[in-house]
Amino acid sequence: MVDGRRWRASAHRAVIIDHPELGKLARRLVWASFAADGTVIESFRLDQDGVPVDARDEALELPDDALIGVAHPVQLGQALDRWHAVFANSELSQPFEQLERAVYRFTPAEAASNELPRFVDREVPTRRLYGLRQHGWELGYDALYRSFGLKQRVVVELDPGIHGGYSYEAEQQVIVAVRCEGGDFGGLDALAASELLRQLERLAA
Repeated sequence: MVDGRRWRASAHRAVIIDHPELGKLARRLVWASFAADGTVIESFRLDQDGVPVDARDEALELPDDALIGVAHPVQLGQALDRWHAVFANSELSQPFEQLERAVYRFTPAEAASNELPRFVDREVPTRRLYGLRQHGWELGYDALYRSFGLKQRVVVELDPGIHGGYSYEAEQQVIVAVRCEGGDFGGLDALAASELLRQLERLAA
């Protein structure tokens, strides 16, 4: 969902839907078919027989070459409320935070800038920095780095920084700056922007 993994519909059925364990999890998620540019064509869930159905519980015909992925709430638009109702009425619990996942957006001023001042001077526990590596962040001596696509990179400058390994570091770090190299923050797509802000908010919570 976060990394934009896609399967062709035929592979999605073979690898996910028909798998004895993954299929059970797949029935508790909202999926979407995507156009080549990443926009959602239609969203659906899987019924007990593994048949794709929309929010009205009507069966969908998906061509074998359709691009299928787990839908992020920022991609669902007005359909998000309908899916909330479907899952609530069906008492379907999700295997991870999907429909309830908070969506974050840049302000117009932030989107037009390569600086993100809302996080400056916030203190963060040093131990949390290491956990961000599983989300694609790299940890340097005095900053965190994460690439978005081929051209943009977000840098989070820290003080006093990382110098000798986990057990030797200060317990707290101060965010000195958050900047986007290679363009403004508005150059990130909506999903990347939401997940970036979510990770930084959780880091500095």
